[in-house]
Amino acid sequence: MHSLMLSSKLAEVLIYSGKTARRFPLYRAFVSASRPLQGKEEAEQCQKVKEAAEAVKEGAQAVKETTEYIHDVASTTANRVSKMTKDVTEKVTETTDTITEKAKGSVSGVLGTAKNATDIIKKKFLGGD
Repeated sequence: MHSLMLSSKLAEVLIYSGKTARRFPLYRAFVSASRPLQGKEEAEQCQKVKEAAEAVKEGAQAVKETTEYIHDVASTTANRVSKMTKDVTEKVTETTDTITEKAKGSVSGVLGTAKNATDIIKKKFLGGD
């Protein structure tokens, strides 16, 4: 308490005489009196830095979780598209095979009909077999 009174008195003398603390040889008394205030400010700044670091950490965790979610969705989507492509390819192949078989049957049917017609024409006009 006594040092606080002396610091206050010293401040009054300095201010009244127009001298600054830097020119006065006992300026350290001034600084030491304000030191606890600086410690408090430093503690507040340190706390703010800690809070900011925690916010950055939480943000990084959110980014990581979002990235993992996007990766999972992309992977699932790719697998589904791949399966759908495989299924469609199989169906197209089956349909192509069916159409090809029907076309072969139609062609052989047409060829058979043409052969029969040729045989009938030969019999009528040439008096064949």
